[in-house]
Amino acid sequence: MDHPTALAGYATPGHGIAPAEHLLGLPGFWPAYYGPTWDAFADDPELFGADHADVDAAAEALYAGADVWPAYRIPLARGWTVWVVHRNFPDDSGTDYLLTGPGLPRERELAVIDGHFRGPGLSWPDLVAAADSPPADGEGVRDPHRRLLLLLPAYGDADTPVEEALERISAALVAVGVDPHEAPAAAERFLDHPFWEGPYWSGPGDSPLSGGSGAHPPIRQALLSSSPGAP
Repeated sequence: MDHPTALAGYATPGHGIAPAEHLLGLPGFWPAYYGPTWDAFADDPELFGADHADVDAAAEALYAGADVWPAYRIPLARGWTVWVVHRNFPDDSGTDYLLTGPGLPRERELAVIDGHFRGPGLSWPDLVAAADSPPADGEGVRDPHRRLLLLLPAYGDADTPVEEALERISAALVAVGVDPHEAPAAAERFLDHPFWEGPYWSGPGDSPLSGGSGAHPPIRQALLSSSPGAP
């Protein structure tokens, strides 16, 4: 089975991994994507302009492919990438948030959404920085709103600036079709993660993405700065 070279250490014999950014265009994508974490969105797909048939069709595309697992690429600066992979084992399914890039011998786990969840892997500053830093090159999801929405299940931060977060998440939801009047209330749901309490990161941006929590040397600037003079 084929798989991206960057995920060679993660891939499992008999299961391929294929970029699937095209799935974001499905009418029921977002409620289906959030279903394993915030199931109320799947129960109320009209918020996203979808119906239950749309959600069923999207869920089939996201979670039923056991032979080839769908993956979304979120490219960062300098060759780094966050991968969101639907690990569709028949008896051990879940969604994995993985970081790959130069100098890492294999992928680095940021978070896992399944029955044995692990996370969070992103502080609020890292979530925003990753969403806002699509490089000039690199394949995958480039729109900052969609990047933010894809990464929200891997986020948790007790120091989240609530007003800023609600404004930012609301804008992203509106960008994918949510009514502007309904977006703020929907955005509030993302600040209450059902799998974990937001931690107090030990330093600014001290998440695996920026080199914290036992990661390799800090890589925040190398990953997320695209300015010409960045060290």
